[in-house]
Amino acid sequence: MSLKDKIKTDLLDAKKKADRPLVAVLKLMWSEIGYLTVDNKDGDKDVLAMLKKEARKRKDAVEIYKKAGDENRAESESYELKVIKGYLPEEMGEEEVKQMIVEVKKEGELAGGRLIGEVMKRLQGKADGTLVAKLVGEL
Repeated sequence: MSLKDKIKTDLLDAKKKADRPLVAVLKLMWSEIGYLTVDNKDGDKDVLAMLKKEARKRKDAVEIYKKAGDENRAESESYELKVIKGYLPEEMGEEEVKQMIVEVKKEGELAGGRLIGEVMKRLQGKADGTLVAKLVGEL
């Protein structure tokens, strides 16, 4: 079952169970998939990229709402982030990313942005770019 089909099935199940918060998040995801379909970019890889983008938006929103003291909205965004992360593959831990950076560094004379780019290419989305950039700066 493709990621797109899984989201559609989960949306229908959530509607049957009348789980309004879950339906709202899944409808938003389905809407974004619709935009991908219009652009002929509705493969699993494209859907995964869209989900990562949406997760990043939610993560940033949670931080902003917490700084502003709006706990209700922060909680709502946290719930949406949790739902979206349920469709994303598990990300690598900090130690695994460090090992990958060290391996790539040993193989070539890469540094800075080029090193980050090569590491991200090899990780294929299994780690957050900000984490990779932070760890490259530390090493």
